[in-house]
Amino acid sequence: MQELQWNKSEQIIRKFDNENQDFHIYISNQAKVKYCAVIAQSQISFTFDISDKDSEAECYFLIPAKANQDTTLNIQTNLESSNTKILIHIIALAADNASITLNGNLHIRQWISKVEARLFEETLLLGKAKYISLVPWLKVDSPDVVASHWAKVQRISPERLFYMESRGLSAGKTIWMLINSYSQQIAEKLKLNDQEKSDFYSMIN
Repeated sequence: MQELQWNKSEQIIRKFDNENQDFHIYISNQAKVKYCAVIAQSQISFTFDISDKDSEAECYFLIPAKANQDTTLNIQTNLESSNTKILIHIIALAADNASITLNGNLHIRQWISKVEARLFEETLLLGKAKYISLVPWLKVDSPDVVASHWAKVQRISPERLFYMESRGLSAGKTIWMLINSYSQQIAEKLKLNDQEKSDFYSMIN
């Protein structure tokens, strides 16, 4: 397990490809961190501990569509101090024969207040996936919080595919456009400049 300290306000973007990694990340010192990871054909686990007041994390995880990929993402978040905030947003696009497992857990400790914690998991089926599992879990041990989670799986409709193909787009081009659309949404939320956008998009293509 790799232990990391996030103790300053920063923005981190990275890619995992064919990796098996386990991270324990401590967020402290009023840090406000924006994190984005592109994950392909990997098994990745994160534990986030937010232990100092006024510390925040905004995390986006993108799993782009690849046929026959086997990807697992586990996230455990522990909020242990008042006036803290975390957002976890996971987006997975599943192509033919893909296997994707997403486990997201939020735990808000006792006796803390003014905490905000949100967990979103969404998967878009672009083919006949082999296995899809989305498990959001929320444990709240304090009453003075704002907390929510949801998970969504949807299939791109045949009508939408037909519409796009009738405009001269191949299935591969359609999938690329969908991935690009989600990527642009993340880039806007992260407020990336032109060079950062270019680096981010190169991780996906």
